[in-house]
Amino acid sequence: MARIRTFLLPAILLITGLIAASIALPNEQTEVNRQMIGYPDSDRFAHQFRVYLLGFLCILPLLCSLLYLCLDTLDKYTIRIFLNCFVICFGALFIIMMLEDLQDNLSDFKQSAESSTLMLRHYISKLPALIVFILPYSLMLSLLWALGRMSRTQEIVSIIQTGRGVFRFTRPLIGVGVICTVICLIFNYYWAPIAENKEDLILREAKGESMAEARDVAYQNSNNSRHWLVGEFPYDHSKGEPLKYIEITTLNKQNQATSKIIAEEATWSLKDRSWTLKEPTTFNLTNPRSDIPMVAVSKEDVVTKWEETPYQIIKPGQKAPYLGVPGLISWCQNHVDNPLSDKRSYQTHLYYRVAQPFICLITILLAAPLGIVFSRRGVGGGVAVAIFLCAGMIFCSTVFPTLGESGHLPPILAAWATNILFILIALYLFYRRMTGQPIYQMIKNLLPSGD
Repeated sequence: MARIRTFLLPAILLITGLIAASIALPNEQTEVNRQMIGYPDSDRFAHQFRVYLLGFLCILPLLCSLLYLCLDTLDKYTIRIFLNCFVICFGALFIIMMLEDLQDNLSDFKQSAESSTLMLRHYISKLPALIVFILPYSLMLSLLWALGRMSRTQEIVSIIQTGRGVFRFTRPLIGVGVICTVICLIFNYYWAPIAENKEDLILREAKGESMAEARDVAYQNSNNSRHWLVGEFPYDHSKGEPLKYIEITTLNKQNQATSKIIAEEATWSLKDRSWTLKEPTTFNLTNPRSDIPMVAVSKEDVVTKWEETPYQIIKPGQKAPYLGVPGLISWCQNHVDNPLSDKRSYQTHLYYRVAQPFICLITILLAAPLGIVFSRRGVGGGVAVAIFLCAGMIFCSTVFPTLGESGHLPPILAAWATNILFILIALYLFYRRMTGQPIYQMIKNLLPSGD
């Protein structure tokens, strides 16, 4: 009976993961296939990798439960105390963020006749970005709480007296940080950046505004024979919604403009890959006898077989913060030399998508030596230092990427600078804690009033 109870949770997680995978993976594969039809120049492996990551996320709870079974009794006890605190901290931050968002956007939702449906879509789409945002702070608060409680009851002293060092005691907690980093990496790969874009679009829909995914987009095709200027891209352009306020300039081999087409709307058909221009006006710019172009106004729609797709046209106009890793990789491969876009912003965000989740692990490494104290008087000081360092991490994670986007730092350094700086601080704090040297008193001595 005891063995059945031991493997009951892994069995439940296995069944749940398989059900979730059977629902999520086919839908994600369909989205990837649609992406490749519309974006033929996209990185196929980067988008296909989305399906593999989603499948791994479905079985990750099962793997965590099996790893938990492999721990010894003391590690399991430490993990249980930490998880009790983590559930409370994560739940509290989650509820606070949701209530704050609801307070900010409730008036917008009330403007729509389908307020309940829009609210449900809004908060479901918001989940990946919200988890990535609050997970590091939940880890810090819960770890300080758990270690502070164990320090006050002298449990940590007792554990160290059994022969376990500080690093050995915190090893399972570091493992939790690694797992949370993996979760954030998965969400940050695609779903969290896309969630931020969807959230903005749903709020526009609630207010009755046009759901434009991009505006004033300039694009030139691969052989430089057509230049597009699109005033407004609807969010559902892949489902047949027309592009609005179109201006298309045709160039010859000498890079001279030969004609210009202006239309209120242009619709692309996924079925036969054709463009339909609504009552376009054509300007012939090759009239040798006059500087005034010849104008032809069509009262009927014009169908063309141009090779461009809406997805290709919109890509240069998509904002880097709203693109996941596959979109950023594809953009850098195809538009890095595009003079109409700032490549530094896209490259910085690409590196930052990978660097940002490691804040979870760094938070654990920072909070662990500060939360472990050997006297009841030292708990408050460690909490104060941890909060100060966390505020510094938030500041640096905003400043360094901005410096990368502006060209003052290389993109890869701007993305990883915060991690490098605070991992060095964390390792130094760990060293002082493992060698028994005071941390809070050392910081006080660095201040002018420390004497």
